[in-house]
Amino acid sequence: MNKLQGNVIAKLCAWAVLLAAAFGAGIFGVRAMLSFGSVADDSWQNSSRYYNAVNERRRELVEGIKLSQQLEQLERQMEEGTASPLAYADAEALREERAKVEEQFSRQNTWFRFRVLTDNGQTLLGTNLNDDEAMIRAVQNVHYFSFELWEGDIYGNASYYDPETGEGYSDPPTAGLNPETEAAPLKLVLEYGVPEKIDDSIQDEFSQIWSMWNMDRAAFDQYLTGFLSLGALILLALVWVLWTAGHRAGAEGTVTTWQERIFFDLYAAVMIASEVCLAACFIWTAEQLYWGAANVYSIPNQDFNGFYKLGVMGAGAFFAAGVGCAALLLRTLAVRLKAGCLGKTTLLCRVVTWMVKTIHDFLRFLPFTWKLVLGFGAYVVFSFWLIAVGRYDGVFMLMYFCLQLVLLLFLSWWAYGYHRLRQGTKTIAKGDLEYQIDTRRMPYDLRLQAEDLNNISAGLSAAVDEKMKSERFKAELITNVSHDLKTPLTSIINYVNLLKSTDQTDPKAAEYIEVLDRKSQRLKKLTEDLVEASKASTGVLSVAREKIGMAQLIDQATAEWEERLTQQRLTLVTTLPEGETWVYADGRHLWRVIDNLLSNCAKYAMEGTRVYLDLERGKGQVALSVKNISREPLNVPAERLMERFVRGEESRSTEGSGLGLSIARSLTELQGGSFDLAVDGDLFKAIVTLPQAN
Repeated sequence: MNKLQGNVIAKLCAWAVLLAAAFGAGIFGVRAMLSFGSVADDSWQNSSRYYNAVNERRRELVEGIKLSQQLEQLERQMEEGTASPLAYADAEALREERAKVEEQFSRQNTWFRFRVLTDNGQTLLGTNLNDDEAMIRAVQNVHYFSFELWEGDIYGNASYYDPETGEGYSDPPTAGLNPETEAAPLKLVLEYGVPEKIDDSIQDEFSQIWSMWNMDRAAFDQYLTGFLSLGALILLALVWVLWTAGHRAGAEGTVTTWQERIFFDLYAAVMIASEVCLAACFIWTAEQLYWGAANVYSIPNQDFNGFYKLGVMGAGAFFAAGVGCAALLLRTLAVRLKAGCLGKTTLLCRVVTWMVKTIHDFLRFLPFTWKLVLGFGAYVVFSFWLIAVGRYDGVFMLMYFCLQLVLLLFLSWWAYGYHRLRQGTKTIAKGDLEYQIDTRRMPYDLRLQAEDLNNISAGLSAAVDEKMKSERFKAELITNVSHDLKTPLTSIINYVNLLKSTDQTDPKAAEYIEVLDRKSQRLKKLTEDLVEASKASTGVLSVAREKIGMAQLIDQATAEWEERLTQQRLTLVTTLPEGETWVYADGRHLWRVIDNLLSNCAKYAMEGTRVYLDLERGKGQVALSVKNISREPLNVPAERLMERFVRGEESRSTEGSGLGLSIARSLTELQGGSFDLAVDGDLFKAIVTLPQAN
């Protein structure tokens, strides 16, 4: 069972089934939503699609009537000779637009039926009904719309709104016309509707709505069944995902992932916000599909089919993404519950826990703070009492001011004692372990703290003395062992030299002698470095500081190392200021520092690169910097490179001992200078700073 829970392939398959089923359920769900309106409406003419379409037809028809009136007015002006020179072109354009409207509303092109009458119903101005056809028989559900035509504009009888002024009126502006001096508006009534029973013989939006209403009613059960079936599959896959969550093959217990490192309430807020956005996108897509289907008559069939399929797939993708977000949220919740870390990984729980712990600690440490709490409470109560009584009695008000003065003096005394305690702490922290804080006339609690610090100072002083003794012992041990190694090492070197002076017939023997010579010389150098490092770190070396020319010393060192650097294909670039640069230093020790830095370059610098040696002076100091590119990656921090037996190349395949930089730093500090390292990628930079001499 544990193997099955930790099987990666099974987990991936469960997620694939979950998302695929969610995608399919989204497709069936959006189609069921689109079909539900048709199932709920007992007639296709009760749907919102139908009402939108018939109202849009009414608007287009009224606009066509407006065009007819404008054309009649223009033709009348042309007959009277009052029209503009461009009136003929305008008339032709109006005729073309009117012809389009007449074709659009012809009986052969639409199921929309209408009659335009005067307001008394006696004059028929236009219709697409047959001569012997009555409106009430052609259309069972007849709609009526009353409006007025005046000066080329249309006004409904219900209300009027002027878009230029932003003012509204209960009656159109034609209500206040004077019939004796002004032309009366044309009052019309529009009767319109669509037959209840239609077919596909005429292709318009009403036939499309009728066809979709029938198809939706027939397919709703299939869509609903598909949605419910895939929903059950989603639940099964989700149960599997939650059951296997937190298990990994070969691992015991519950295994957490990156999701569990995020606070659960923040994670849940992001996921819920994503769910809301995806739900809004799903609903918006469904609405676009619903209303887009009503306008399919104005879109080429192929384009609409592509739009409809893309929209349905988009809705399915939104639904699948929403299910995926919910599954991720439930999965991390399950893992946290299994691991027992839900409270620890919830920000709200941690805040509440912190508050409870703080209050608990306050109550737990109340025996140590009871004096402060009790004193403050007594001060507040006594102050309020003095203020309340002192409003009518000056003596109590004087007592109140005396109380404040006493409190000020007490706080000043306590602050002065705290200041002395802080100053003593700083002195001890700077290294003066013999310092003792004066505890006389200190507040009781501060005096106890000061006495503890004095005791700590004594203990630290003893520990430092013990450590110094241990360091001296180690230094002496290294020195003695090194001296003891010199005698047998000298004998080995001498015998190796004797062997080198003899004739060896066996080439292997000569090779072995060469190895012995090289290793013995390296051991000799290591022994000398150990002795020097020990003496330098303990400060027992004698230092004779004098005025030394730094530029001359650098020239000598570069001349000595030029051949070795050339063998390593390293180019030395030296930048020295004009004139001699003088420093206060020990010549022997300074030479050893420069020698160690150049030796370090020869051992560890990348072949074919440059070694930069720069000398700068200013502000009473002289700085010598040596820069090179390391042959191996510098995987050691700069501070660690200056420790003993540490090299930038950790494989120990080079000839260095790891003491060169440590010796250079110790010798520089003995001369009153500073030694710093900087590592930037493979760039190695050493900086030696010494006091400048005038």
